[in-house]
Formats: sequence, structure tokens, C-alpha cells
Amino acid sequence: MRLFFDSFSKSSTPLSKFFITAYDLKKLVLYPRTLYLRYKERKTAGFVKQALELHYYRPSFYKFIAANIEKPDILYEHELDRQSVVLDVGAFTGEWSRQISLRYQPTIYAFEPNPNSFQALQGKVVEFPQLLPQPYGLGGCSEAANISLRGLGSSTYHNERVDRGADWVAVKIVAVDEAWRSLELGRVDLMKINIEGAEFPLLEKMIDTGLMDRVECFMIQFHEWHPGAYRRRRRIRRELARTHKLDWDYNFVWEKWSKL
Repeated sequence: MRLFFDSFSKSSTPLSKFFITAYDLKKLVLYPRTLYLRYKERKTAGFVKQALELHYYRPSFYKFIAANIEKPDILYEHELDRQSVVLDVGAFTGEWSRQISLRYQPTIYAFEPNPNSFQALQGKVVEFPQLLPQPYGLGGCSEAANISLRGLGSSTYHNERVDRGADWVAVKIVAVDEAWRSLELGRVDLMKINIEGAEFPLLEKMIDTGLMDRVECFMIQFHEWHPGAYRRRRRIRRELARTHKLDWDYNFVWEKWSKL
């Protein structure tokens, strides 16, 4: 079943028409709990409400909310300075890069293929000249791809649950090892990855090309809905554990790994 799903991972055919995934089964089992918490949180609105729905009110997301309340800088805390090099993969409009710039003033290579988001990202260069926007995404291979224009959830992977009615645009994806060479990157102090499912082939390519060892710290958002997500995440984490230690983990929300 998993091999069949992997073969359709970039197909324009909705995956849900072929099989029920482990993710679907998990959501089904937890559906009564989701209904209860949806009612309990009925007065919540805006981004938090959208995020709760996206994560179907599961415990790991509530734990991340609690951690964020206790430590509002949890996604920005690391030992960086003006000499540091940071990669923001899936920069969106550049808010994460902006927060890192305000705190540490490092050099930041910010990768964003969505043309609408990239325009907003570019606008931050005036305030932060050490921010270097790159108008393409990083991936496992260099290719032309279509991205759904869904704002924060824009993705090159078709997901029928959220893509209905979305507009699509052609974008450029560059293999991570090729980008590493063209940008003349050496060691990277921090690499943040939030690319709506494309993290799996990206990190697998980094494993295969030995790039994992050249990054001091990773902040990664894995996406549970992606075909093969559980199996692929386990393999990536096993490889990461060879060179990095897990600092904290909010299952399929955010996790941080630092060099051993």
C-alpha cells in the first residue's frame, strides 16, 4: 500500500480516491475527541482556530501551544551572531527570518517559491540587508513544479482536503545539494524547514549527499498528511540521531535537533 501511495505522491489525482491512509484512520479514531474539543474551543478564532483544525485538536499541538506560552521565543532560540549562517526553507513572507534578524543579525538565505509570498519576503530586505531571498524552493531534485496558492499552507503536493478551488502557479525547485554548491555554503548554523510535505525528499537528499552533518541545528515541521509520512519521518529521525540530539519534539508540529 505504501509503495502505491509513494508512486502517486506528486500526481494531480487526489490520493484519497485510491486508499484510506494511516493518517485518515487516525483522524477517524480521534473524531469524537475532535468534535468535543471543537465545541469546547468554539469561541477561538483566527490563526489559532485554523491551526487547531489543521492539527485536529491533537495533544501534541496543545503541548506546543503551552510551550509557546511559557517560552514565546521557542522557535527563535539558538546560539547565533552576526557571523552565523541561517537557512529559512519555506520562508513564506519572512516573519521567521525577521524575528531571527532582530535577535541575532545573521546572514539568512530565505527560500520561497510562491511568487506572492516572495514579494512580501523581498520587502523585508530594506530593513534587514543581511536577508538574502531566493525565489525558488529546495527539494530532493531540481524540477519545475506547480504550487497551490493557499497562503501559509501553499504546497507542491496535491491534498484534496485543502486544495479544492485553489489556484496553482508554476515554480522552480532546486536540489538542495545543487543550491549548496551554487550559493557556496559551507557549514550552516541553523536550518529551519517548513515546506508542506516537501521536507521528506529534501531531508532524504541531504542524508544521501552527506549534508546533514554540515548543519549545526535543525528546526523541522513534518507534515503528517503526506503519503508515507510516518515511515519516512522515522527513517529521517534515525539518520539525524547519528549526528544530532533531539532538543524538543512536538509530534508532527515542530521539533529541534542540535549537533552532538
